[in-house]
Parts: sequence; structure tokens; C-alpha cells
Amino acid sequence: MTYDDEEMYALLTYLVSSAARLGQEPASYGPMRLIEAAKRLSIIMAASNDDKAEELNDLINIIEEGRQSGMSDEAAFQEMLDAAVEKLVDII
Repeated sequence: MTYDDEEMYALLTYLVSSAARLGQEPASYGPMRLIEAAKRLSIIMAASNDDKAEELNDLINIIEEGRQSGMSDEAAFQEMLDAAVEKLVDII
């Protein structure tokens, strides 16, 4: 497996800048930032892993479809997180 350095540095930058701002943001932003980072990592991994690409793309779709609910519907956001965990268990 090889990963695109540019994408890895972009993810690293996102993680560090998110951590730097997290203390100034509402508590609900933490899970939203983490799931966004998981999505970004899944994209990088899917591009470099043909064996798991389809399953990782399924995970990306689960996250993408439900991540916006974090601002307006806590229950729907939690359902998406639970579905993402279940999918990850399947992948691993």
C-alpha cells in the first residue's frame, strides 16, 4: 500500500487545526470533526487499497449521507455513527 503524501499532509493539517480550535467550539463539533477525519482517511485508503475499496467507499457514503445531521438532529447523527462503526467492523 502506498498513500499520496499530499493527501496525508492534508489530513494531518486538518487534524492538527481541528485540535487547535476544538476548545473554542461547541462540544458537538468534536464528533463531527472526528467523523470527517475518518471519511478523509477512508478516501485515502480506498484509493490505495483495491481489496477494500468498495467497502471503504460504502463507509464513506454512510458518513457523507449522515454527517450534516450533526448540527440539527443528534439522534440521526448518532445513528450514522453507529452505522459507520458497524461498517468498519465488517471491513476489519
